[in-house]
Amino acid sequence: MNKYHAKKTACNQGHMHASGREARRCNDLHLLQRAGAISGLQQQPVFRFSVDGRPVKLANGQQAKLTADFSYVENGEKVVEDSKGFVVRDFPLRWALAKALWPDIKWRVV
Repeated sequence: MNKYHAKKTACNQGHMHASGREARRCNDLHLLQRAGAISGLQQQPVFRFSVDGRPVKLANGQQAKLTADFSYVENGEKVVEDSKGFVVRDFPLRWALAKALWPDIKWRVV
């Protein structure tokens, strides 16, 4: 169990997820993909932050990034989703920065 009381949970496809909520959403998205409502489902897509072509670096030298839960294509548009029971730490800043850097993507918190 982690500090936010989320329990690692496997979805029906056998992937391990950080929480039961995320695992249930994975099951739902796989059903939608099988039904043809969405396509190109990916888990844990990473978005690395750069400004003016230069990577945004943290104090420890790592590049700042956002790792979302899922991405997929719906009605010809790329959608990125994150499952949240409650919002913690720096998530609002990273989410806002990602939305500003990639405005053509639909960003959803479920």
